[in-house]
Amino acid sequence: MNSSISSSDPAAWRGFCRRLLTFALALAGVIYAFVFVLDPFDTLSLSPPFDRSPITTNARFSFPALARSPGFDSMILGTSTNRLLRPVELDPLFHARFVNLAMNSATAYEQWRLGKLFARHHPDAKVVLVGVDIVWCETGDNVQKYTERPFPEWMYDDNPWNDYLHQFSLYAVEQAGIQFGVLTGLRARRYGRDGYTDFLPDDSRYDLARARRHLYPDGVVAPPQPVDPPVRMSDAERRALNFPALPLLGDLLRSLPSAEKLVFLVPYHVSAQPAPGSREAIVWNECKARLGALVAATPHARLVDFMIPSPVTREDDNYWDPLHYRVRVATWLARSLRAAEDGPPRLVPEGYIVH
Repeated sequence: MNSSISSSDPAAWRGFCRRLLTFALALAGVIYAFVFVLDPFDTLSLSPPFDRSPITTNARFSFPALARSPGFDSMILGTSTNRLLRPVELDPLFHARFVNLAMNSATAYEQWRLGKLFARHHPDAKVVLVGVDIVWCETGDNVQKYTERPFPEWMYDDNPWNDYLHQFSLYAVEQAGIQFGVLTGLRARRYGRDGYTDFLPDDSRYDLARARRHLYPDGVVAPPQPVDPPVRMSDAERRALNFPALPLLGDLLRSLPSAEKLVFLVPYHVSAQPAPGSREAIVWNECKARLGALVAATPHARLVDFMIPSPVTREDDNYWDPLHYRVRVATWLARSLRAAEDGPPRLVPEGYIVH
């Protein structure tokens, strides 16, 4: 039987390889053109001006475009504990145009990178809300930079051309397909155009008994009890504590010189707050003190502490789990932040301290 390409015919093999290579290059070109035109992350400066939306489940890829957008003059920064803050509620309260850049499980470093990107593109930013939780108060010698979620450093620099190289990937192809589906109406939008999405179950499905199983996994429905005898820590030991993320926060706040900056400790449920008299409570209070000093030294900045035992944080019915509150608490939090912007330092009986 004769083969169509004889093993003894080098010219035929060379022709076959050229055709195969040409086909592969053409296919790669078509795929890359598809990614370029759809521009799934909305970062390519020469792509068509389609009405794109944030689409990725990993917001680290979607939010750089929002951070650069001239459609906003104010931002919300933090982890999932701030994702329920709604720009549509905050905008009229502060007379601003907010984008919610809070990301699930974001490290302090990732938040800093995203906040700095916003600051570079909004030198005259109006209002900045930074929700502080435990990631900013972790102790040690170094800041944890990343989680198990990929973080695309190339999206956070000021070089628009390296984005073209990094978008030649299977992930970009997949996301381009999703963006195509959203643009054509075949898929629902994952995030609002202002970064907001309610990532928790619908509030009509709330079950207090289920929530309490998350709030009190040991079955004891009570806040952490004071440690007896309380842990002691000398002044020297306190001073030796190192919070490596706080300098990043200071750098971020200084990069927004004209903005009104509200730094707030998020309202964890009391079950997630350190037990009085414990070493964790001492460390947390020391971090709060240093955070207060940092904010006090920053022009146009104010610290608001919601992470205290209060009528809000003691109420089980306000929470899905120890960290995540219900939508109604997000509304209360937005209004409280606006009220905290004005007036002297004070304790507000409703549930927070203004420094």
